[in-house]
Amino acid sequence: MSALPRLRGRIRNLVMGWRVALLRGIWGMDIGRDAKISWSAKLDKTNPRGIHIGDYSGIAFGTAVLAHDFLNNRHVDTWIGARCHIGAMCIIYPGVTIGDGCIVAAGSVVTRDLPAGSLATGNPARVIEKDIVTGKWGIRIDKIDGDRLDKTLMVS
Repeated sequence: MSALPRLRGRIRNLVMGWRVALLRGIWGMDIGRDAKISWSAKLDKTNPRGIHIGDYSGIAFGTAVLAHDFLNNRHVDTWIGARCHIGAMCIIYPGVTIGDGCIVAAGSVVTRDLPAGSLATGNPARVIEKDIVTGKWGIRIDKIDGDRLDKTLMVS
């Protein structure tokens, strides 16, 4: 691997780390260890203490995670479990709980709770597969051959 992609990766991880530190420190969001949140993801700053993201979860670009409902005048907690992947351009409605080890496909609109270990897609998001197994950042590991599995994705 050449030096430029490695440098770019290190800078990207550094910037993402700063963003998570700002969301935790300034806004008071509950963000777990080694969570990856895209710079363009929008996390609700009207009720920032209502955002809860588990360890080793990943949120892709353009996603909106809401924790308040202006029309119904309510501020609620929105939970994203550990080892989840929220795809690009998703909308997570206020008050939703996404269980540990879930994958939400790109462009999905999550209006209801999702059970742990599920794969959901659509508008509104519906569970299309259950009992999946994910590693760090919601990378699916139950479909990878054991000899090809990157052991660094495993979380103990």
